[in-house]
Amino acid sequence: MEWLMPDAGSPQPTSRWPVLLLVCPNLDRMLSHQNALHAAGYLVASASTTIAAREMAQLCKFDILLLDQECAQEDEADHLQQRHVSVLLERGTSERELLLQLSQILQVASASAAVQ
Repeated sequence: MEWLMPDAGSPQPTSRWPVLLLVCPNLDRMLSHQNALHAAGYLVASASTTIAAREMAQLCKFDILLLDQECAQEDEADHLQQRHVSVLLERGTSERELLLQLSQILQVASASAAVQ
């Protein structure tokens, strides 16, 4: 996993790409989604269980949770979804659909930030 925290001596950037937490128990799907997100320029951390994701979320700040449908019924998933903007990934979600959903969420967030 990449270290996502800034160096102590580095200045804070004024804007940045969101940091994503991808939770998917299927390693092939996780790698496929992760590779597409990395190729699009996103910082991504991945976990294969919601328990691991919860522990990661305590160590690093994540902006958006990408939650595989297989994990959505777990108790830990509810806790994570309450704390983070989340996207539920249905089984069979393609990389293109994932990137489209993510860009739509970011457009809405950007529009609401501009209004405030």
